Amino acid sequence: MASKFGPGKKGSKKGGGGFGKIPRRRPVRRTQLISPFGVGAITDFRNDEALMCAGLDRWFTAPPDPTLIIREERLQARLQCDYFVKPPEFGDGEGTSKVKIPYVRFPGWHYCPRCFRMSKAEIFGEQPRCSSCSTKGGGQRRMIPVRVVAICRGGHIEDFPFQEWIKCTCSPAERNLYFKAGRSSASLAGIKISCVHCNRERSLAGSFEEGSLTNVRSCCGAQPWLGRLQGLHSCKEGLQAVQRGGSNVYFPLVSSSIYVPPSYAAESDAIKNVLDQPRVWSALTSSLVDGKIPRATCASFADLFNVDPEALGKAAEARLAGSEAVVVATTEEEFRRQEYEVLLNGAGSHNEDLFVERVDGPEYGWLSEYVRRVGLVRKLRETRVHTGFSRLMPQTDRGDPYVQPLKVDSEINWLPAVEVRGEGIFVELREDAIQRWLNEKAAERRVRPLIEAYNRKRRERELSARPIDVRFIMIHTLAHALIKELTFTCGYGSSSLRERLYCSIEDNKRPMNGFLIYTASGDSEGTLGGLVAQAVPERLDLLVHDALARASWCSNDPVCMESPDGGAFSSNLAACHSCVLLPETSCEEGNRLLDRALLAGTIDDPDVGFFRDLAFQSPT
Repeated sequence: MASKFGPGKKGSKKGGGGFGKIPRRRPVRRTQLISPFGVGAITDFRNDEALMCAGLDRWFTAPPDPTLIIREERLQARLQCDYFVKPPEFGDGEGTSKVKIPYVRFPGWHYCPRCFRMSKAEIFGEQPRCSSCSTKGGGQRRMIPVRVVAICRGGHIEDFPFQEWIKCTCSPAERNLYFKAGRSSASLAGIKISCVHCNRERSLAGSFEEGSLTNVRSCCGAQPWLGRLQGLHSCKEGLQAVQRGGSNVYFPLVSSSIYVPPSYAAESDAIKNVLDQPRVWSALTSSLVDGKIPRATCASFADLFNVDPEALGKAAEARLAGSEAVVVATTEEEFRRQEYEVLLNGAGSHNEDLFVERVDGPEYGWLSEYVRRVGLVRKLRETRVHTGFSRLMPQTDRGDPYVQPLKVDSEINWLPAVEVRGEGIFVELREDAIQRWLNEKAAERRVRPLIEAYNRKRRERELSARPIDVRFIMIHTLAHALIKELTFTCGYGSSSLRERLYCSIEDNKRPMNGFLIYTASGDSEGTLGGLVAQAVPERLDLLVHDALARASWCSNDPVCMESPDGGAFSSNLAACHSCVLLPETSCEEGNRLLDRALLAGTIDDPDVGFFRDLAFQSPT
């Protein structure tokens, strides 16, 4: 994968970069263009160069190559797009793609590392060079980008207002700014911004404090990745100074899906039960209008049986036509339920993108008291799609007004995506065992303050509260404990394994109590094999026992076990990097909502643990 600076010109031998006869190489991995360096993200390249990935409008001058197109019907229907496109893979050899990903130059402000003179580059301009300093070869010294930018909660980003900060009123032609870093102090107080023309000077001390830019400059709604240094609309959000590489500068919004064959995704269980009733089917098919089932008829039956009318109509028309239609899941829980039912019951073959072998709980001995069913996922395909991004605070809903778009042109009806193929282990816990554990109330009493504090923190940040329960936290922690143990037994690094949780919160009448652990890396480490072998009846019980034994004791105990809160949003109890925390790319929740006491209990209250009746001996 290679990146291209600037918009480029057709037939240009320099690829739009304007850097001379030898183009500068800026490699970017395909998966990184989905997360964490997707559209709108700042990427640091070699030779002190910082660029921002441009919007989808600039990616292709012609329709994407058919070999780059990804089809995932369920996710396409959910995100309302025609297809997905893999980032092109640039190659120097014959027959390889010559398409490069376009970038724009941001931040615009640069300074000379020797004399500290500042210069502002154009968004499609070259990297500035200092006219006062020369290199050993006699050329002008290359300037480096400043490490301070300004963002707002609305997702906009712009250069830090250095002139306004020091109250310099010089015109662009008169100003002569200097960025003097690290002279008197290693803190922000040691960075002095000055203008030689008007003799104004001020340090950056206090510039990172909340509200410090309120009276300096208002957000102009800039969207550099779309080529807009001035927004189309005014923005009411205040600017916040941040470091260019700070973790709050870019939060990619990624939607993922495990491939489910169309024959399994055509009808949900609820809709299938409705259509299987003879009187319903007769009523739907006896009132056809131009060969189609009236919407009013579908709506009345959907109301009667409490199902989605649009999904019912599509499934009914698909049955009528003798074909299969993908049911559009209206919520994330319904979307995952389609995967859950397939993983639970087994599906596919070696010739398909999904192959799951079902193994019932009784084959696992003592583990059958807690596990109802295991799925040996010998083949799977995951599609990860970049749908948008936010800044300053992470957002989870694509429709949120703070989520920024990836494109301007409404006719571009595709999104960037990558495919990951591998294997996995699916585990479903027994509902009756979970209910017996919940009825004792010990676990709920322990976790209730955590959930209340977590949602209170979310509301303080103007995020909606989440309906989390103790069952979700237990399933999540168990998945982490098993991933930790798998790194010792099958050779995968923890960053190469990923979790996918299936827990019903909205619909308790159809419980989901499971999780999927699968290979998450798109490179060679994601296809080592051997993961499924750890889930066969001869090994899984030992794997779970050793995982629980490790989780029952931590090298940081008693501090870890007795910690009242931890992690982002104060969202963890007994969880640290010595026991159950994972690389954040492996965890759906960003290492939040974890408590290993819910697995094996505590010394003072063993009934808190779901596996409270087991005696653990730490693995050697």
